[in-house]
Amino acid sequence: MIKRLSLPLKAILFIALLLTLIALLGVWILHTAEAKRSGELRLGNLQSRVSVHYDAWGVPHIDAQNEEDAYRALGYVHAQDRLFQMDMLRRVGGGRLSELFGAESFATDRFFRTLGINRFARAYAERLETEADSPHVKLLHAYQDGINQYIDHGGRPLEYRLLMAKPDYFTTEDIAQIMGYMAYSFAEAFKTDVLVDHIRGTLSERHYKDLVPSWPDQLPPARSSGQPYIELLKPMLEQISAIEKDFPVGQFIGSNAWAVNGSKSASGAPLLANDPHIGFAVPAVWYEAHLRTPENEVYGHFLAGIPFPLLGQTRHHAWGLTMLMNDDIDFYRERINPEDPNQVWASDHWEDFALHEEVIKVRGQEDRLIKTRSTRHGPVINDLPGSLERQPVSLFWTFLDPENDSAEAFYGFTRAQNMAEFETAAAAHSAPGLNLIYADTDDNIAMWAIGKLKRWPTSSNGFALLNGSSGRDEFLGYQPFENNPRIINPRDGYLFSTNNPYPEKNVRRSLPGYYAPTERAQRLSELLQEEETFDLSRFKAMQLDDQRPQALAMVQDALPLLDYNLFSSELHAPAAKAAQLLEQWDGRYQQDSVGASIFQRWRDELSVALFADELGDRYAFFRNTYLASKTLTQLYWKPTSPWWDNRQQPSLDGRQAAITHAWIKAVEGLVADLGDQPEQWQWSRLASLQHQHALADRIPFGRYLNTEPVAVNGGNETLNNMAYNIGEPRYQVKSGPSTRRLIDLADVNATLGINPLGQSGNPLDMHALDQAEMYNEGRYRTQLFDWLSIQALPDQLLIRPERKR
Repeated sequence: MIKRLSLPLKAILFIALLLTLIALLGVWILHTAEAKRSGELRLGNLQSRVSVHYDAWGVPHIDAQNEEDAYRALGYVHAQDRLFQMDMLRRVGGGRLSELFGAESFATDRFFRTLGINRFARAYAERLETEADSPHVKLLHAYQDGINQYIDHGGRPLEYRLLMAKPDYFTTEDIAQIMGYMAYSFAEAFKTDVLVDHIRGTLSERHYKDLVPSWPDQLPPARSSGQPYIELLKPMLEQISAIEKDFPVGQFIGSNAWAVNGSKSASGAPLLANDPHIGFAVPAVWYEAHLRTPENEVYGHFLAGIPFPLLGQTRHHAWGLTMLMNDDIDFYRERINPEDPNQVWASDHWEDFALHEEVIKVRGQEDRLIKTRSTRHGPVINDLPGSLERQPVSLFWTFLDPENDSAEAFYGFTRAQNMAEFETAAAAHSAPGLNLIYADTDDNIAMWAIGKLKRWPTSSNGFALLNGSSGRDEFLGYQPFENNPRIINPRDGYLFSTNNPYPEKNVRRSLPGYYAPTERAQRLSELLQEEETFDLSRFKAMQLDDQRPQALAMVQDALPLLDYNLFSSELHAPAAKAAQLLEQWDGRYQQDSVGASIFQRWRDELSVALFADELGDRYAFFRNTYLASKTLTQLYWKPTSPWWDNRQQPSLDGRQAAITHAWIKAVEGLVADLGDQPEQWQWSRLASLQHQHALADRIPFGRYLNTEPVAVNGGNETLNNMAYNIGEPRYQVKSGPSTRRLIDLADVNATLGINPLGQSGNPLDMHALDQAEMYNEGRYRTQLFDWLSIQALPDQLLIRPERKR
């Protein structure tokens, strides 16, 4: 007789079975998502076998007999580690997030479809099909074939399992979609032009002239678009503000790069440093890989989905990038035909709008049809729901130029044999505008502004709406590359870029742009002018520098006004101590610094006192722009500016009143948030860095894919640029050095670098976070370049041609 199992025992067995099934499911998911870094695999279309040696940090060193095999292998191994990231980048630029995330991403998709990136991408792919025999096109196709073969082999990162979705194949269009998102990130005009035009149309001429949209002492043109037009781009500004809070990938913000020649180098060879500033996210932005063939060798930092390194080095030269910050966008207000709303005036005749219908697939819902328009200037940017009755504003954007093919330039950087060939490759780049910093073993250092630059002084100087019907603001073409700003082998032996303009004495030749505040440029210039020779240890200290000299100047000026008697009696002691600690501050944003916390809160409140009363609800958009930061710094030393007048509280009129009011608000806020003991107001209690995953807020328990918050050194506009938005009780670092690279051309095997997280995008992989602690502590690792050491590595993946059937 068989005894029946008791209920408790049944429950225990059921739970054990359930846990076993969950464990087996977890093992299966892990197995299908993990990267294969040893053993063998076979790929179609290979001509010869390829060896991939993985180092201790998961960096693939690819040894192939020809270029196409190398890039096909690169596509495969890159996809193993970063397929979901590749997918996110192309989906943002192409307006296809709703396919994965549903209706919550529809507004983002509609905005990017309005920009016209996807139409450019289709034309780009068609053009490259006619150039299929070009070397860079062959390698682009080989790289994407490698990605697609990984998908065919069943590669399915964890994120797709969680979303119950499958990845699509990659096509040539996707390169353009990714580059389009990158170009959008660089385009400060999307925010600045709208704000400048609003201020120009609603406040006084003196308010407008005190703005600093460009670099100090470079003001926008005096011509105003006028009062009736100030609301035309408000819908775009509101939409940008909303969608950027929810981007699933990091935005490109700014960068540092510099180089010295052999005369200033301890090794006698040029040194180069680069740390691009990009939004932090999981996974980190850059993927490192090292490729060698009999014809070429390059160690590069690759953007997901792009086959050629944007940052890299060969045994002959090294290069880095920063944002040029040039004005490559103009907005045109168009005049509609009163007798035919489908036409606009084009200087001397009526022209039809080009009409575009596009389908956005929305997960779990019916497809949605959107209709957009464009003029000869470009896409109509304010065609949003409920706004079709507004006067249309069209977008001229250099990125959308039909001849744009930056992939050819990036390919050329890896192949150049000397500086002249490298410069020839640089000339092929169209958009976005970049500073290209270069050093080589022949003791050359150089920096070029690359990208197509609009001819000055007409359409390039538009910091606000231009007249699309008059004919006087029409695009006049691009200047030849040889006229682009450049610095080659400067007499001082060094050069640098912190998103600042090129030095130019002739105002007519100055390049208009949306340059970063001056602080990093001033600090770096000061450090590079020191007489001692440089080595990588000094470069490292410079990359990690967290001092703000301009902050110290502001503090020394304000200290006499920071009287504790301004406060209620219970705050006398904290206020007096806070002023004392601020006076002792060394200007550094270090984790244990109290002065950094006090200064930052006071500066935040000073921004409110200066701008909030005039700007009203626009202040929320304004406060975290370069325009706001540069204008505040300049106006601090200009007490006669009308911005110091307070429209809401006349008793607070004037610079002195604003400074003391901001001080009161800062101390009161710090006491409320951190307690009444100023000695405990350390920067680490206010600022932290947490890398966010694209699924963190999109699926249950998605927050566990984020990293843990950590304290950081650095702040806004320190060389170690840990950037955050102001206006919140705590500072959540949103962007910073996306990698730190230090290269001595005397010994490429001594190259140093670091990744904020790790190589892998798989949250369960050993290389997902293995560099994070080193990065947070300001440490570096060696980038392996020596093939004797590489071939001795224990992890080797042998990729063989697929067997013929």
